[in-house]
Amino acid sequence: MPTERFYNLPAGKRKTICEAAMEEFIRVPFEKVSINKMIQRAGISRGSFYTYFQDKIDVLACIFEDAAETVLESWKACSEKNSGNLWKTAESFFDYSITNTKEHMLMLKNLSESEKMFGEIHKMRQNYDTGLYAFLERMYEPIDKSDFKDQTMETFENLIAMIFLELIHCMGWHYHHPEDEEKIKKVFRKKLEILQYGICKCQL
Repeated sequence: MPTERFYNLPAGKRKTICEAAMEEFIRVPFEKVSINKMIQRAGISRGSFYTYFQDKIDVLACIFEDAAETVLESWKACSEKNSGNLWKTAESFFDYSITNTKEHMLMLKNLSESEKMFGEIHKMRQNYDTGLYAFLERMYEPIDKSDFKDQTMETFENLIAMIFLELIHCMGWHYHHPEDEEKIKKVFRKKLEILQYGICKCQL
């Protein structure tokens, strides 16, 4: 995770560094991300960079921390708008994301397509398990669970992971082909229906 020295920087400086880093993660897949380009955009020295971060994963952690609160606030607003219905909340959140979070979603698409990131994300999760659980709890809180046959946090975590994987995929599609917006929304809704109702006639 970022060092204490990074968190002690003025808020404006931290924002500049995170924005410069995000531009690089948006530009190329994880394997091709250049720390040199990050520090050039941010206007800091390589030495300073390594007093703030150990590696690219630490930089990602910084970006994710900044984005997390915005995601939670938006998710809660979408949930309240849809009386806690998970599927309509996810659909509303997708609409919100198309309008407001294109850059974040393109970055996540780049990360999701990186084979190396699967291992790195696992390591990040080991370091942030407590924070991740609290994040998921806050996502789960406004959702109406009355028709869930399994209300455990573990199942909700798996479900959210599947929803957001499809959301990221559709956001990447929209970024490159915004003219397909209605088609993309239809595909996303169909995938939500499959997650909600399944595909088999018989129920386990």
